[in-house]
Amino acid sequence: MGGIPTIREVAVAADVAIGTVSRVLNGHKSVSDDVRRRVLKAIKKLKYEPDRVAQSMRLGVTRTVAFATRDISIPGFGAIVNAAEEALRSNGYTLLLAMTDERKERELNLLRIFQQRRVDAVIMATSSEDDTELSKRIRSADIPIVLLDRENPLQLDAVTLDHRRGIRAATEYLRGFGHTRIALLTGNPSTRPAHERIAGFKEASSHLGKHANHSIIRTGAFSAEFGFREASSLLSGATRPTAIIAGGMAMLAGVLQAVRARGLKIPDDVSVIAGADSDLAALATPSITAVRWSGTDEGRMAVQLLLNRLGNRSAPVQRVMISTELIPRESCGPPTR
Repeated sequence: MGGIPTIREVAVAADVAIGTVSRVLNGHKSVSDDVRRRVLKAIKKLKYEPDRVAQSMRLGVTRTVAFATRDISIPGFGAIVNAAEEALRSNGYTLLLAMTDERKERELNLLRIFQQRRVDAVIMATSSEDDTELSKRIRSADIPIVLLDRENPLQLDAVTLDHRRGIRAATEYLRGFGHTRIALLTGNPSTRPAHERIAGFKEASSHLGKHANHSIIRTGAFSAEFGFREASSLLSGATRPTAIIAGGMAMLAGVLQAVRARGLKIPDDVSVIAGADSDLAALATPSITAVRWSGTDEGRMAVQLLLNRLGNRSAPVQRVMISTELIPRESCGPPTR
C-alpha cells in the first residue's frame, strides 16, 4: 500500500467491514470494545486521516466553534480565548476566532457568516444588550450561542463575572483610606460589565452619607483612549477626584498616562485601582491595586456550557458567575489634604 491511506485499507488491516470503521470514527456505541481497539490501532498504524468535509456533510456538523470578541490584543481576552481553544481542542473541536471591535454591524455580519460556514456553536460578547435588532438576530440564530459576560438575551446560556462585588470592594477599600471623591470610569451601561460595576460603585458610595454626591461616574467605552480622555479631564478640574477606578480591561493604561501627563504621583496625589488585573497592573511602578478573576476559568466554563447545550438543545438555560477579588498593591493611600 502506498500514498494516502483510505478507509478501505483501515478496514482490511482491522479485519472489519468499512461500515464498522465508519461507526468507530463517528463514535457509535454499537461497536464492541475489542473491535473499536482493532480499528483505532489500524488507524494509528496507517496514519489514516478521516475526510472531515465528508463527515460534516453526512453528520450535519463541522466540529467548529466560533469565538467573537472585541479585541484579542487585550491580554485579558487572550487568556479567555486560549483556555477556550484548549478545552475545545481536547473535545475534538476547532476554534474560529473573529474580532468585532464592538461594532454592531460587524457582529450582525459575523452571525451571518457563522451560519453560512455552518459552525456548530458560537461564544460571543456583544457590544450592546439593549439593541433590538442585534438581540433579535441572536435569538433567531439556529445554532447554540453562549454569551460571554452578557446577560441578555435571557434565553441564552451565559458565563458572567461578579463585577459588582469587585468594584464594591474596590470602592470600600478606598473609603477605608478616607477617600470620598472617587471617580469610576467604565464602558457603556448597555453592557453588563459596565452597569454591574456602576451598581457596585453606587452600593459602596451610598454609605458615604452627605459625601455620596462627591462620587463621579463617567461612562462611554472600555478603551485606553476613553480612560485617558476622561481621567485627563477630571484631573484638570479645580476639584479633582482623589481616587480613580479604571473599570475596564484595557482602560488602566490610559488612566496612568493621564496621571503622568498632569505631573501627579500615585498614590501621593491620586489613588488608582484597576477594574481588571493585568501584567501592567502588577508590574507598574508603583504596582496597581486591581480586581482579579480567572480568565482561564471563564473560557473553560464557556466551553463547558456550550458542550452541554450541544448535547441537549432542550435543557434549561445555564448561567454561571465567576467570582472576583480585590488584590491590594501599592497604588492606594490617604487623600492629600
